[in-house]
Amino acid sequence: MIKYTSKRKLHDSIDSEAQIINSYLYMQTALAEQLGVFINSKVDKLDVDKAVVNLNRLKHNICLLNNLLDVLNNLKETMGFLTDDGLNAYINDYNSLYSNYITTTFSYTNKIEEFIHNLSLEMVDVASVSEEKESEKENIKESAITRNFDDTLISSDTKCAYNSLVNNTLIISEIRKEVILPYNLENVKLFYQNNSDKYSSIEQVVQENYTYPISKFKPFSIARFKEAYKLIRKRENGTKRNALSLGLEMLFNYNLHPAIIAACKNVDELDIYLSCLDDNQLGDFDIFNIRYEIPPTPVKTEKNVVNA
Repeated sequence: MIKYTSKRKLHDSIDSEAQIINSYLYMQTALAEQLGVFINSKVDKLDVDKAVVNLNRLKHNICLLNNLLDVLNNLKETMGFLTDDGLNAYINDYNSLYSNYITTTFSYTNKIEEFIHNLSLEMVDVASVSEEKESEKENIKESAITRNFDDTLISSDTKCAYNSLVNNTLIISEIRKEVILPYNLENVKLFYQNNSDKYSSIEQVVQENYTYPISKFKPFSIARFKEAYKLIRKRENGTKRNALSLGLEMLFNYNLHPAIIAACKNVDELDIYLSCLDDNQLGDFDIFNIRYEIPPTPVKTEKNVVNA
């Protein structure tokens, strides 16, 4: 924290404070490396949800500390233009932020370290059984949808519904609060024809098998981790180690919507999308279409003032 006595000493006080914050950042970076190494070394004993929570805590700590540094830099740039009263108010605001942020940082750091300690004591991976059961259910569902059925006739009403659906398109709708993953219309039609006793329409097939609430993909950072993890484990049949590696890589990829990871059938498709994203050439991505439905921004209209 900073104690303001005079402008002459304030510059040195800001530099000293910045050194303290940077030392905290260094400790958080070291903790991040320790956490990453420890997670990888204990991959077979890992509770993924708890790992994600602690990674998010670590990210939050780093953001708070960087915010404090930004405030200090702003203070240094403007201190020559502020009066003593203005400097006192600015410093009081900083000290209040510092107190709140550091309290949160230390609290989260303790929880992260406790997670590492508990992880070292775990001997049984209770999550693997439920994960295998969930994976088995999803594999059965996906194989049923993509199985090649014989074509049969359907009613004209159903044909109209079928023609109104969108083929091979990821729809991210903030308006309807839902995400519709890409599907092949022909496969969906065939699946419906052979399961018409279970479904009343093709739309119902899409609704129950490809449609998810948009809340499933929020918060974005954690959802990116989870979707990348599932991509490796469930669609690639990869190892936990590889799943964690991709999850950590995607965690901080702020330009990537997690629904896009969910829409990819394999890592190759995700790599192609990321390559197009890095090159700012998303028009070249043709594996599936992507449609965003965003509420229109309200337009403020100026009221005309009529002078009497």
